[in-house]
Amino acid sequence: MDLRNFTRLYTGLRNHRSLTLALVAAFLVAAAGCASEMAGPKPKPEVAPAYGQEQAAQSSATSTASPCPASSTIQMQASMPTIFLTSGNQIGADCLAWQEFIYLNWRAQPGNPGNPDPTASAADFGLPTDIQPKVWESYESLGEVFGTSKKASKSSGPKLLQLADTSEFANIHLLSIGQAGNGKWLTSQGGDLVYYDVRLNLDEAQFIQQNHLTTFAGQQACASNQQAQQKGVGGLNLPQGGGQDTDCSGNPQTYGLNLGTIELKSSWVQLPADHSLDYRYLTTQANIVPPIGKPYTATVGLVGLHIIHKMQGGPQFVWATFEQIDNDPDNNNGNPQPPQLPPNSNQQPSPGYVFYSASCTPATDPFYQCKPNELPGTACTTLAPPYQPAGCDPYNAPNQVTRIYSVDSTANSATGYAWTLMPANSVFNYYRLIEVQWPNAPSPLPPGSTTPLTTGDITPNASTLITANSTAETYVQNTHTCLSCHMNAPIATPSSVALMRVQNGSMQRQILLGKQTTNTYASDYSFIFTAGTQH
Repeated sequence: MDLRNFTRLYTGLRNHRSLTLALVAAFLVAAAGCASEMAGPKPKPEVAPAYGQEQAAQSSATSTASPCPASSTIQMQASMPTIFLTSGNQIGADCLAWQEFIYLNWRAQPGNPGNPDPTASAADFGLPTDIQPKVWESYESLGEVFGTSKKASKSSGPKLLQLADTSEFANIHLLSIGQAGNGKWLTSQGGDLVYYDVRLNLDEAQFIQQNHLTTFAGQQACASNQQAQQKGVGGLNLPQGGGQDTDCSGNPQTYGLNLGTIELKSSWVQLPADHSLDYRYLTTQANIVPPIGKPYTATVGLVGLHIIHKMQGGPQFVWATFEQIDNDPDNNNGNPQPPQLPPNSNQQPSPGYVFYSASCTPATDPFYQCKPNELPGTACTTLAPPYQPAGCDPYNAPNQVTRIYSVDSTANSATGYAWTLMPANSVFNYYRLIEVQWPNAPSPLPPGSTTPLTTGDITPNASTLITANSTAETYVQNTHTCLSCHMNAPIATPSSVALMRVQNGSMQRQILLGKQTTNTYASDYSFIFTAGTQH
């Protein structure tokens, strides 16, 4: 399977489904506590045995009746939840996440970025022939919000968008608990790198820009605002929507569409040039600039998507993550097996795993020895022998990936119901919910809050289940949950951010996570400030 990955939609056209992937080779290391078409020919990749035919036996029995509570229904319409009401029920959070997914993947209104197209119908949802950008793809990139890349035009047609970075820890990206883990890269069985992207919705983008939060000084002034502390509201508190928001001084203010703050992190992989797999992926065109080799254009497909949403009733955010169903098998205590999926008669048999090969042997994998989720070492400077420096790992050597924690039956029940609402040929029949984390004891943050912030009794927590996206937290699936790092997210300061020049003349950012003191002003659980601030 000739698949490739995609890093972050930056410097480019927020209003479009095509993107320019500017891939850089430097990888940044987070401190303790958090963690191609390449130049030259590639050997034909192995294709793991298909598991689609086995799904009936492996699937859980899912009724077509909705499992969702009345407060969190799933409907095939462009409706974004704005109030978090689950009554302590995981299925409510899972259904809310699927409704978010539907809204965000609705066709965007041409010429009006960030808004769903009112002329699009449920029958249009996820059609492979619909190449127009989705709502979230029309959001601004981190570079656009912070002024480090040119803003996209508002024209309605698909355009190429600039992307960068093969690691979560990088300058144009939201930092989570470590995309792919520890700043390392992830490579498909086709020998293609994964790339990551970040988007911010209109509410958050306007809050940052109108409150002058694109600089070190602006963030310091907002976080320490004395008027806000006297009023007990304001400061660096990202929008929650519903008419409850303020500026840094605590004065009432409405941002964007009044939906609350939404941040998205996505993972992409190159698809076959013959478009034979486009029917099972959200796709876009990308101009890829690899760490080694010449730039090229290719079709890439979405393999993972994080959605985090601050809303009324969810001041610690609601954290949802989705994946394409072909990514990898469940680890099953070292005996990989196909994932249990809800039944879906609209799915075609799987062509094989993207990040796992059942036929891998140490002889065919001299770099990782077929060890699941093995962390890459030093990157080689070449893609073919002789590899340098000694003991390095080449970017095009496939990684063996397995899911450490299987998706539970609650998430599967929400996915199974969502699938029944989709058009038969929608690409989203091939995406599933992995997990949702939500605050069981939501706690609004007072102005002037410092790290570490409260987790709001995030549920499920690390003692019961670690939520991980296997394309985004590949190497830390059993060590960290979302808020274990995000509770320490600080405002940007010159001492917490270091820039360094890397290949192709690009600038990369090193975020020193876990090194903050306990009196550092917090940035409301978001790493975009340390990731995006330049001065």
